[in-house]
Amino acid sequence: MARFIEILRMMIDIAVALCAVLLLVTPLWFALAAFGTKWEFWGWQTGLNAMTHVWGLRILLMGLVSGVFTLGVLILYRVLAKQGHGNWISAIAVSLIALAGLVWAMQVEAGKAAGPAVLDVTTDVLDPPHFSAGFIARRSGLDASLAYDGKTGADGQALPALQAARYPAISTLRLDESADIAFARALELARERGWRVSTASAEAGMFEAGAESLWFGFRDDIVVRVRPDEAGGSLVDIRSVARQPVHDLGRNADRVRAFLEALDAPQA
Repeated sequence: MARFIEILRMMIDIAVALCAVLLLVTPLWFALAAFGTKWEFWGWQTGLNAMTHVWGLRILLMGLVSGVFTLGVLILYRVLAKQGHGNWISAIAVSLIALAGLVWAMQVEAGKAAGPAVLDVTTDVLDPPHFSAGFIARRSGLDASLAYDGKTGADGQALPALQAARYPAISTLRLDESADIAFARALELARERGWRVSTASAEAGMFEAGAESLWFGFRDDIVVRVRPDEAGGSLVDIRSVARQPVHDLGRNADRVRAFLEALDAPQA
């Protein structure tokens, strides 16, 4: 029995050390994958697919197995030796971090399974706001096209029909205020939300902007159009387009909805 307890002590020392290493490596690895992509040290295929979905998942599984195994050995040692040995904190911490990461991964997969991605969301599918030639020229040739006509989802379904099925409530916002006032408020709201406004024309009633996600730096292009209606009010349309062909988990649709709700708030 004494020999077995001594073996348990050695196992605990090794397992606790492994947990401490994984406790440090796990968050650093995911931060490296995300911000390395954001700062363009490598492409999103490397950062998101290889580093996060493939190796990141393996690191999380290793952390969970290591944490649970270490906790089991610690409990067994306490029962047999009638005393404690080793650091419980690292084992518990790495288990919780790994479990949280795996739950997050499951939620992401559930979001993808909820339906095909709509990476080009607009309030007017029949006459969507269009981007200016200058804005299009400044984009990389690797970015997704901003041409709306003929676009389809990953399943081949026409984009207007796909959006109508997934986001039926997204539509043109009508305001009682004049187009000039609505345009000024819309532009101010865009800047408050941290969008990088690159083109704005009150005369044309439109502005273009960009937004970037904190993690991985996924970029979206946005155009807002404000037109007067026949009753003296205004019609506001917005379009948000993902640059990379990566499932946005509803990011662009959420942006459109949130913008319209915030712009319509004074009308309540």
